[in-house]
Amino acid sequence: MSLKAFHLVFVIASILLGLGVGGWGIMEYRANGEISALIMGLVFLIMGVTLMIYGNRMLKKTKHIGYLTLFLIFGLKQNALACTACYGESDSPMAEGMNAGILFLLVVIGGTLAAIAGFFLFIMRRARIQAARDKLLRNPERLGIRSMDLSKTTSVTRQIS
Repeated sequence: MSLKAFHLVFVIASILLGLGVGGWGIMEYRANGEISALIMGLVFLIMGVTLMIYGNRMLKKTKHIGYLTLFLIFGLKQNALACTACYGESDSPMAEGMNAGILFLLVVIGGTLAAIAGFFLFIMRRARIQAARDKLLRNPERLGIRSMDLSKTTSVTRQIS
């Protein structure tokens, strides 16, 4: 794949992404009235239009480079060639290494996701404990403690002052 074709594919993908997100942001603003969605939509629309101008200038600059590579990549039928780990010997050292790599990645990703879930469970538990504590502080009669009105002055506070 030539550098021109590679560049062209990613510029077109970026233009489509910019226009798509820009349109979504404006539709979100019309639905909910959030100003941040409008700003995001306008920024992405401007990015899409700017990339169109950039892509046009890039094509004019590189017009001497052919598009044959791009057409060959997308136009020809391509067969995937499997390695021995995927096709053929399932007990080869390469297949065993690939299986060990997959298992390692599953353990790492699963451990990370479990840690994130544990963190959120910890936060929810702490919030529940704090809410129960606040409820008891607002209503001490639940603990068998008589409620007192501290806003009124009593004989004890008059003696202290």
